[in-house]
Amino acid sequence: MAGISETIYQTDFTGVLSVTESPEKQVLVADSWLVRNGNAIALDLHRKRFFNSCSQLYQIRPDVLQPYWLMMLNKIPHHGLWFPRVELAGNARQPKLQVRIRPAPPLKETVRLCLCNIPDRRHAPRHKGPDMSLLGEIRQQILMQGADEGIIVSPKGYLLEGLTTSILWWEELNGQQTLCAVPDANRILPGTIRELILSIAEQSGIPTAYRLVLPARLNGREVCAVNALHGIRSAIPWQNSPFIPKNDAKAEKRLKEWRHAIEAYASPITA
Repeated sequence: MAGISETIYQTDFTGVLSVTESPEKQVLVADSWLVRNGNAIALDLHRKRFFNSCSQLYQIRPDVLQPYWLMMLNKIPHHGLWFPRVELAGNARQPKLQVRIRPAPPLKETVRLCLCNIPDRRHAPRHKGPDMSLLGEIRQQILMQGADEGIIVSPKGYLLEGLTTSILWWEELNGQQTLCAVPDANRILPGTIRELILSIAEQSGIPTAYRLVLPARLNGREVCAVNALHGIRSAIPWQNSPFIPKNDAKAEKRLKEWRHAIEAYASPITA
């Protein structure tokens, strides 16, 4: 879809969702997901996360947001690859609702990770939107280093998450291959694909564990970065990686199996 630019729609809660040439630049809450030929994966999780953040941060009720949500779904094309972003934006006292209908960027199956190497200055890590500008600035610095994604760590150096991803890895615990994640109580975004993967694991009887680890302890392990755009990507070795991830035929096979499992949760984006 080269050459196709984004279209931005806006409403003030009282009217229709119309194209705007002057969108609000200050993003208060946001959410985004991949749409492939009219289908999206676990869209209900995105709706829940967006509605929860609007309610918790700005006391906007779900019943007030629902008409916008339905109008927004009708603006997304049903052919091609798209990466729409819903937004509560503008002045916190009189915010507006926007949706950016954007072509999806190129999708990847692998990811080069590096440490951000700066203090975690996020104000609201449990919500998507308030720290978007800060994370965008850091991401540009990461990309200039040749990485695809930066890892945020705690003051004690423990892995938290990526700038735009949740981090999952495999360990052998009690003699079983175990899917591991950072505990929910930490400064991490409740990632939708992370939640979906952990739910699939639980339903399938796959052992899971919630652990804090230093990045160097991931040497020799299968490590994945997951988000709603790329789905699940395997971390690959490169010169600035904080650990040497495991990449072999067994790991590749497991990754393909997880991709299929995640894609099974795709459904039409009907309003």
